Amino acid sequence: MAIQDTLAFLNTDEFGVTCSIGASSFVGILDSPMEVLAGGMALSREYLLYAKTSDVSSAARGTAITVDSASYTVRENRPIDDGLFSELLLSKV
Repeated sequence: MAIQDTLAFLNTDEFGVTCSIGASSFVGILDSPMEVLAGGMALSREYLLYAKTSDVSSAARGTAITVDSASYTVRENRPIDDGLFSELLLSKV
C-alpha cells in the first residue's frame, strides 16, 4: 500500500494556512519559534513554512510569498528528509 502525499494535518481545518506564490495557491504550516542569540542576550523570531515540495518548488531566495494574508520573502528553500515536503525560511515584510 502506497503512502499518500497528502497528510490529514495539511489542510485548513487543522493546522494549515492558505499560502500563495504569484497566482498559485496552496496550504502550508507556519511555525514561528523564538531563537536565543548572543549567549541568551537577545531573542530572534524565525518564520518557517512547511509545505509540499511540489507546491513550493519555484520558491527561491527573494521570492515574495503570502502566508495567511501576511507578506513574507523567501530566504531559503530546503527539502526535508525524502524531499516530499520542504521547509521555507521566511523574512516578514
